[in-house]
Amino acid sequence: MPQVNIFNWRPGSGWIVLSGGGDWLDGNLQAVEAAMLTRTLSQGPMAYLWAAGDVDTADRHMDALRDLGARTGYLIDLVSEEDDVIYNQISEAGVIVLGDGPNARTLRDALDGIALSGIQEAFDRGSTIYAAGASAAMMGAAFVERGALVDGIGWLASAVIMPGYSPDQAADLRAWVRGVPDGYGLGLGAGAGIAFGPRGEVEVLGSGAVTVSLGQRFDPDAEQTGRF
Repeated sequence: MPQVNIFNWRPGSGWIVLSGGGDWLDGNLQAVEAAMLTRTLSQGPMAYLWAAGDVDTADRHMDALRDLGARTGYLIDLVSEEDDVIYNQISEAGVIVLGDGPNARTLRDALDGIALSGIQEAFDRGSTIYAAGASAAMMGAAFVERGALVDGIGWLASAVIMPGYSPDQAADLRAWVRGVPDGYGLGLGAGAGIAFGPRGEVEVLGSGAVTVSLGQRFDPDAEQTGRF
């Protein structure tokens, strides 16, 4: 896995971009999503996985992305679509969007198996993986769902990712980090993002409201929280 400081992410030829979510018309979030699009290396279409939310919201978000210059693409229903269709549409995509919404656990469960295999193949070819809002949480080692830690997909190793983060959540983030061995917290404010590149690049995007909460592994005497 590429590693820069505490960040250790899945190797591949594409970019991983995480955002804290927010209003699509907000200038900071638009800056995150425009930066995501400009870093895309693959020429394939855009695939939008909307299981965390609903199809109408996903369709409007795709329109907003097209206004920023996104290529054409399609919505993928991970719950009801046939496995071979899911795999083919995901694996050929140049941009894979994991949409925001209140049902991150539904998306996490739907990604197991064929969908995640397609994402991995696309990422190995150079596709960009963009996880927006609540979907960004599941990219880490664990995320918070209904007051409990749930396993993420681990593309950002050891991380507990908290989208929509605000400074008054610092104590909560530190508490959750204690539940992950060798863990650290990554708070992404609304309109903020962070990108991990194939050559070890780490870039803060949008508003810059990205907070890292260090666990005991990194500071054995005291836990620390600070802006990245």
